[in-house]
Amino acid sequence: MSLPLHQRTFVFDLLPTEILQNIFDYLWTHDILYSFYNISTSVNNIISSYKYYHVNFQSILKRDFDHICRCIQPDQIISLILSDNNDTPYQSHLYLSLFPINQFIHLRALTLIDIDNNSQSLFDNLCEIKSLVSFEIDTMSHLRYIGSQLKRLVVNKYIEDDYIHESFLSSLSFSHIRSLILPYCSYHQLRQILSDALKLTSLTISLLISDCTGIDYFAEQRQEMSLALTHLNLSIQTFTRAISRLLFERFLARMPHLEKLKLNVSSGGSMNLLDGDQWEIFILNHLPSLRIFNFKFKIINIDQNKENILAHFRTPFWLQKNRCWYVSFNADDSILYTVPYFAPRIIKYPSYTILSHATTLPIDQHRILYDNVIELELGSDCKPSYRYRHVQKLTLLIPNIDKSVIDVSRIEYLCIRTTASWSLKNLFRMIKQSMPCVYHLNIDCDLSWTKILDIVPLEQIRILDLSQFFFSEKKSKQIDLPFLFPNIERLITKINTYDQMIYLIDQLKYLSHASFHIINCQTDLNEPERMHQWLLKMSHRLSTNNNFTFKLDSQSWIHFWIVGDRKPVIKVCSNTQSTDVQLQRIEKSDIIQCGHSGHCLLQ
Repeated sequence: MSLPLHQRTFVFDLLPTEILQNIFDYLWTHDILYSFYNISTSVNNIISSYKYYHVNFQSILKRDFDHICRCIQPDQIISLILSDNNDTPYQSHLYLSLFPINQFIHLRALTLIDIDNNSQSLFDNLCEIKSLVSFEIDTMSHLRYIGSQLKRLVVNKYIEDDYIHESFLSSLSFSHIRSLILPYCSYHQLRQILSDALKLTSLTISLLISDCTGIDYFAEQRQEMSLALTHLNLSIQTFTRAISRLLFERFLARMPHLEKLKLNVSSGGSMNLLDGDQWEIFILNHLPSLRIFNFKFKIINIDQNKENILAHFRTPFWLQKNRCWYVSFNADDSILYTVPYFAPRIIKYPSYTILSHATTLPIDQHRILYDNVIELELGSDCKPSYRYRHVQKLTLLIPNIDKSVIDVSRIEYLCIRTTASWSLKNLFRMIKQSMPCVYHLNIDCDLSWTKILDIVPLEQIRILDLSQFFFSEKKSKQIDLPFLFPNIERLITKINTYDQMIYLIDQLKYLSHASFHIINCQTDLNEPERMHQWLLKMSHRLSTNNNFTFKLDSQSWIHFWIVGDRKPVIKVCSNTQSTDVQLQRIEKSDIIQCGHSGHCLLQ
């Protein structure tokens, strides 16, 4: 018989509280609760009193979300990620109904992902949180929430409607901004940013220049004093005049403090960008602090011997030991790029061999370019010349794998896109014998599900994507999905009856995220309220635990976020009584319906 929690002695109990708190600083909240919760009373007390939690709700399991809600109060959170994506529908509304945004009095960093329009009013008081210094959002429309105290701002996407919201960017005060990431801005806005953001040290920005005047306007920012920038990541695309090295020189000359520089010209690069000797002169004279320089230049109208291009980058300046700025040239696409930074990480149908004259990398380091690849697609015409050792995502369009070409033991995501010679039994055998790390399986074809007698369940799979598999009524009687994949937490599939959906929800006991594409299903359940009542009536699981959200979209998809089975946990965190009452109220009330660890906090 195990001892009661208060009588257990554990090695962490002998450590100073500060040691555990220092460990917590590097972990997400759900990792802390999963790894340390209920180890001992002493550790639980440290968890309940810790005040610097980083909460990441993106793609989180519903049971882990509920656990955090019970144990962690908003004044203990310094960074928060909320997501209303398809795998966590209406999460922000659910969470902020428990904890209004003005209760996060120590919040320093907030990230909003795919926030539903109906939830946006919940952030109206965000500007009252004076501690907030980092804000990461999807689109510019969210800029209206913030005040003038920000030190870090990230906008991840650019959508067509964003030009309507450019006024939010123009009205924003940049006086405190130190780090700024924008997916797009005009050269007029860039001039405003560089004029007003006097404390800006890190800038990531993309420019689309559609007229000749814009190129000159971009380069002549007319700052009288040098800028404080130490990190610059600049992407430019133009469809008019070619972008030259001289343009960059005029622009960069006012940035003598640069330590890290990344330039990406995705179209319209001039020939003089290939002149390594002139780059060397400019860097030595104007960028004395530059330690890291990565670039990718798409060149137009090359009029010289392509094999001699790299001669400019084989000088001691580029190859000296403390710098090692190696480059490669893709003659087929006329692209000059630094390696390994811009070396391909995703490759389809590999068949090329690295040629010595195409890179300045020493021959004994050529493997770096292959080891850089983490995603690979293999087709019938592939002729790999090297063994890929670090692939994490593999897509197969062929009926077998040559293990001399790829180390399959590291693969985490496997996609099958061919039915040739594949059966479910062969697939299971291959994964069990050779791919211990695979947890995400995507069967992107109508794979043969016959001859599955004596098959051993594939217990390691947590994510199953059958988006191209039509789960017809006939097949559903032949295929016992809960038996084949007993530990599924996330499922994507097609169905043609709602009964199949109810069956999978009820039988896959660990299921937390589910997306069902409804094919040719005539029904009167298109209204959320009616669907909700029908789900409670037909599903034993959902009627037993009414703690779920779902979303109907216009493309005949229905997305669920539900509580998967797990052994019950004992609540020991302090000050959680009111939260538990609120959570129970959510579980018993009508459901809400539809109509990475790396912490970045600026000091």
